[in-house]
Amino acid sequence: MLWLLSRFTTPTVAVSGAYVVAVTVHFSLNKWWVFRSRDSAHAGQLLRYALTVFACWLCTVGVFSLSLHFLTSNIFLAKLIAIPPTTLLGFVLLKAFVFRQRET
Repeated sequence: MLWLLSRFTTPTVAVSGAYVVAVTVHFSLNKWWVFRSRDSAHAGQLLRYALTVFACWLCTVGVFSLSLHFLTSNIFLAKLIAIPPTTLLGFVLLKAFVFRQRET
């Protein structure tokens, strides 16, 4: 998407547009395919999803910063170290908080 948008617009607009598409696809695939959520309360799920994305961003920045301070001076390695805990946090929050199954 970034490659396509960068052909027609400025880099900042291309990055922003690609990010919006990626987040939309991520939400949709998780809702309907991964967690098979048929809940029609989309607004509540979107709010919880936004909070989850923010929590994952905080986790990424936190682990990245700690890695840079204590483990490495290489930013790519520090980012690589931040991937596993952020991925785990994201999955747990998506399953238990965003697309939780209601008791029937």
